[in-house]
Formats: sequence, structure tokens, C-alpha cells
Amino acid sequence: MVDRHTVPQADTGRRIAAASMVALVLASLVLTQWFNRGFLLPDPTTWDKGRLLTASYDPPTRPVELFMNQGDGQIYAHGAQDPFVRHPERIRGGPSEQAYRLMRPMLGWTGWVASLGRPRLVAPALLWLMLVGAAAVTAVACALAGRLGREPEWGLVILLAPGLLVNVRLVGPETIGTALLGLGLLALWGGRDQRRWAIVCFALAGLFRESFLAVPLVIALVDAWESRPGGVRSSLRAAAPLACTAVPFLTWVVALRGLTGSWPLGSEDGRLSVVPFGGLVAGIGRWGVAEWAASLLILIPAVAALVVVSDRRLRLLIGAHLAYAATFGEVVWQTWVGFSRVLLPLSLVTYLVVLVGRERLPWPAPWRRPTDSAGEAQAAAV
Repeated sequence: MVDRHTVPQADTGRRIAAASMVALVLASLVLTQWFNRGFLLPDPTTWDKGRLLTASYDPPTRPVELFMNQGDGQIYAHGAQDPFVRHPERIRGGPSEQAYRLMRPMLGWTGWVASLGRPRLVAPALLWLMLVGAAAVTAVACALAGRLGREPEWGLVILLAPGLLVNVRLVGPETIGTALLGLGLLALWGGRDQRRWAIVCFALAGLFRESFLAVPLVIALVDAWESRPGGVRSSLRAAAPLACTAVPFLTWVVALRGLTGSWPLGSEDGRLSVVPFGGLVAGIGRWGVAEWAASLLILIPAVAALVVVSDRRLRLLIGAHLAYAATFGEVVWQTWVGFSRVLLPLSLVTYLVVLVGRERLPWPAPWRRPTDSAGEAQAAAV
């Protein structure tokens, strides 16, 4: 078990803040270079209007609107301008595509709040949220390092994750959602009084991106398995709190069915592959140096961590994310900016292995009532 008291707490906050400022500066440089037409330029064929997916900025009238139109940022800008889904038709592609694009609502809702409900402020607000997200992921990584007995500066390792800064460039939910996953883990390891906050953080992360629910659901499955000597009721009771983190997302999907008239299936081919890693095989022929570098920084450490780690939950978390990566279609795998940001949580989980090696993480015993049987208590201690 990891020593919880190795790192002195006196100046931890200052050191975490300093590390997060490093991430904030790097993220700011990414944005500055784009607006100065430096590196990470958009496709030259889309420079005038962008790759228009919505009517939010059609045509763009400011550089920040053109920035949004270069990727999915315009989708989240639409969500911030229309948080109550009164005009889903402004998203191109028909009801199925509209439901698919709107099934990750939290970044749009956050942008709506940050912009004070003023459409003209939505794009700048989303840019600021991307900067805050990069700093937040780094701060959480530093806090995890301190919690697991390392110096907080170990958190800067997360800046090697290709998906962190590219998410700033593309405007997406991955950085803030990953920060919430890290906060959820911190709360889960913080004692019984903080475990309810873990449920809140995981549920919010799932509203940023549904794939983030893999973290609480995998932990819930292990809790259920370890509680099985107490019977079916014991297993269900152990898994239920974390399994319930999926309820807000599922509720939103049902609501979207009523609001758009369709389930979120999408209309663009190539997003998913029924053959494991079929999309990778199809897209790898188009790879350049950036794609190879990003894949090496993400997949090689993850596979190595899967071999090294002895913590059951951590091993299953890595395996679940690799299995998820196996379902990516060619559209996702053909560029590093596509797969790296989606796999940012995998980079975070791999980072935990860097921190603890073969030691056990401080997982709490599964949720149970004080009246649980001795068999359940014994199962929770396994």
C-alpha cells in the first residue's frame, strides 16, 4: 500500500500552483501560435470559414470564431448558445448526427455559464476554459503525486501526454473531464467522508464525455467481485454507488431522444470499427512523424504499465481503455490529434503506474452497511 504521509503538506499547494502555471503558459503558447499563424495551423483549404459543422459561426466574423470552426469547438459553442436544445437543426447532418453531437453537454453548459449567457462571449469563454482545463489536469496530477507519496512536481509528467495540449487547440471536453476523473480518484482515496464527492466528480466527467464513465464502472465491477462472498446483495450494494454515476448521462441520452427525435448514433462513417484495431490498421498508412510519436507516447507506456502493474483496479482500467481504443475507426486513428485527445484518460491512468510501480493504490473498501455480515467485511478487505 502506498504511504499516504511521505510528502510534507506545508508548501504542497504552492508547488502545485507553480506546476499548473507551467501548463497554463504552454497552453497559452499553443493558442498564441495559432492566432499568429504559427505551428499547428488549420488545413489551408478551410482557412476562410473552417470545417463548418454548425450554423453557429457561418460565416465566422472574428478570428476566434474561425478558430472554433477548425474543429469540434463549434459544436460546443452551439451547446453554449443553445443549452436547452431549442434549435438542434443548427447542427448539420440530420437528427441522428445532432443527437450524437449533443450527447456530451457539459462543456457547452459550462461555456454558457462562463459566457453569462451572451452568445458573443461564448467563443472567448471556451478558449479560457481550455486554458483552465490544461492547468487543472496538471494540478490534479500533482495532487495525485503528493497523495501517493511522491513530490508534487511529478505531476508535470502529464504534460508529455499528447492529448493534453492538442485538446486546447481543438477545443474539446477531454481536459476538464480528465481533471474531474483525477479529482474523483483523490476523493475516493480521501476517506469515507469524501467518497460521495467521488460520485459527483465521476458523474460530471461522464457528462463531459461518455467514455470517461469507464473509470467508475470498472472500479464498481471490481468492488462487486470482491464483495461476492457476501452474496448477490452484497455485490450489488458494493457496486451501486459508483455504477450510479452513469445515470445522469443515460438520462440525458433519453432526453435527447425526445428533443431531437433520434438516438445519438451519428451519421458519419468510420468513427467505430467492429474489428479490434481495424481502424488503426486502416489509418496507419497515412501516419507521419507526429502520429508515430503520439502513439509511442500513449500506447507503449500503457502496454508496459499493463505488464508491470500489480494493482487489480489499475490493471483493469488500463485494459478497459486499450479495449476502447480497439474500437476506434479510421477517422479517429488517421491523425494524432484525433486519437491522442480521446485517450487522455489512458495517459492519466498510465501516469499513476509511473507513480506507484508495483505498489497497491489506497483503494477504499467497497461501500457496505455497518450491519454487513462478517463475510462481506472479509471480502472488502481482500
